[in-house]
Amino acid sequence: MRDGINDGTGNRVVIKVGTSSLITRGKVDPVKLDALCATVSKGIEAGLAPVLVTSGAIALGRTMHSTLTQDTAEAAQTAAALGQGVLYSALHARFAAHGLETGQILLTPRALVAPERGGGVRRTLDLMRSLGMVPIVNENDALGVRNNDVLAALLSGFIEARLLLLLTNVAGLYDGNPLLGEDAVRIAEVTGPISEVEAVAGGSTGDSGTGGMLVKLSACWIATHAGVRTVVADAMDSTALVAAFRGDEVAGTVFPPRTAHSAAPDLGRLWRAFRNPPSGSVVCDATGQQAIESGRALLGGSVDAIKGSFGSGDVVDIVGSDSRVIARGSVRLSSAEAGAGGRPASALFNHCDYVRILEG
Repeated sequence: MRDGINDGTGNRVVIKVGTSSLITRGKVDPVKLDALCATVSKGIEAGLAPVLVTSGAIALGRTMHSTLTQDTAEAAQTAAALGQGVLYSALHARFAAHGLETGQILLTPRALVAPERGGGVRRTLDLMRSLGMVPIVNENDALGVRNNDVLAALLSGFIEARLLLLLTNVAGLYDGNPLLGEDAVRIAEVTGPISEVEAVAGGSTGDSGTGGMLVKLSACWIATHAGVRTVVADAMDSTALVAAFRGDEVAGTVFPPRTAHSAAPDLGRLWRAFRNPPSGSVVCDATGQQAIESGRALLGGSVDAIKGSFGSGDVVDIVGSDSRVIARGSVRLSSAEAGAGGRPASALFNHCDYVRILEG
């Protein structure tokens, strides 16, 4: 990793800002938006090349029709279609007032994880950067609601960013929920086992978004397994970007890149393994554990127990006989199918479905 800020590709950063850090009571908050503009402006002045990933379109769109407050996929997708234009217009105008030109890109994870699709995205981003523009990226939620934290993590790996900065209304990961008045202590740096870190993280903090700390952790695992240093920080702290990039102290939580046995897994595998928090787990025997450690498929006949309820394609942990999580990935059979018929011989996970987790 190269030192210095202004050194070509080594100055690339991805900033993701959450719904709660842009939207207040269903409207774009000018104070929060100015804080974001200040963060990006200071980064550019320091020689960084930021790509911004924003949330908030669904929250804006839901205020436009009462029907869109319903908890259905169609309502969320329609709200995104309505709110996206309003959100980008506000961002474009405010960044222009700060002397910065922006351009909008709507993506889905598949545009980043499929090699045959990624070339056009890369060329577009390169041209926008060469023109001095700030790319503003959003998940194309009108086609299907996923999560912008995960998209930002994939994007950081895709452009080989030096830093992923997740800006939120909570300044980092805590051992409790500070928004509920708990006597919570901020965790300055995360180096421990993934399972232990997730055990202290709660769900959504009521920010009108589609995430919460557990989903942010999923994004952190994608980015750090791709070799990208990740920091969760307060969106109102306009100094966080430059400080985090330089390695200075930040009032947030730092996630260093995770050490792997070999080269970083490809983004498609990382997406399949970490796109959601796990829905359950499978406990494998010694033969299954050896298969995982050798990078082979895990067959149903090597599974001793099924824990939790999950469907085909869900994210599931693979646990060794000593109760340690050894891998995480997308399972090919539902929990009902995997537990039926005396442990089926078909593959629960192919070799490309999971990522090994080094838990010490």
